[in-house]
Amino acid sequence: MTDKRVGVITGASRGIGLAIAKRLGERGMHVILVSKYEQVHESASQLRAHGASAEGLVSDTSDETSIRSLVARIDSTHGRCDVLVNNAGISPKHNGRKRETIDTPLSEWNLVLRTNLTGAFQMCRECVPLMQRNRWGRVVCISSLAGRTGSVHPASIYAATKTGLIGFSRVLAEQVGGSGITVNCVAAGKIATPMALQWGDGHSDEYAARVPLRRLGLPEDIADAVDFLVSEEASFITGTTIDVNGGVFMN
Repeated sequence: MTDKRVGVITGASRGIGLAIAKRLGERGMHVILVSKYEQVHESASQLRAHGASAEGLVSDTSDETSIRSLVARIDSTHGRCDVLVNNAGISPKHNGRKRETIDTPLSEWNLVLRTNLTGAFQMCRECVPLMQRNRWGRVVCISSLAGRTGSVHPASIYAATKTGLIGFSRVLAEQVGGSGITVNCVAAGKIATPMALQWGDGHSDEYAARVPLRRLGLPEDIADAVDFLVSEEASFITGTTIDVNGGVFMN
């Protein structure tokens, strides 16, 4: 069993998820990097090389059986889950562009829904009881600018899942607050990750010119927000969404 607080981060083999895992590891947590890609083992090894307590576990967070097996393993090995960051998500592109709604096959709609939203629900359903056992917990869901305002760039299913995460998190926050658990979202603007850069450099430069802070976000910008939300200093913040987008959307 583990004395350290345990943080579970999905979609953590690279990009935003890896940056979050690194930051929480620096905070002194034992971080569990979860991904459906074998690369997650190398990512965890990199964190350990820099002094973090980290492990990588392969799991498909769009699959119920895989999630249940994952959380059962975490419980049997560590006896706890203190922080859950639902970061896993996909935004399919075709020749570098989104599909219009009328051209989107049901199979793609269901895949994005299952990965981005249903997966987060299932991770919460399995991990929250471990938090309730210790009367303390932090859940952070990584939403998107696409879930906060209209945008011509992401597909409709991506926007729908990211909006859904915000609504889901608000209701969950009300349900679990009495157990000392907070639930919040971070709505990311365009972040310089492989997924976001599928649009090409020219598009990124054009987008950055419209951002008040005149740049794309970095994975570390999202990690900073998550780091705050899982801290004791954020113990009276729940059911809210922090926008991290350089000012392109102000609410």
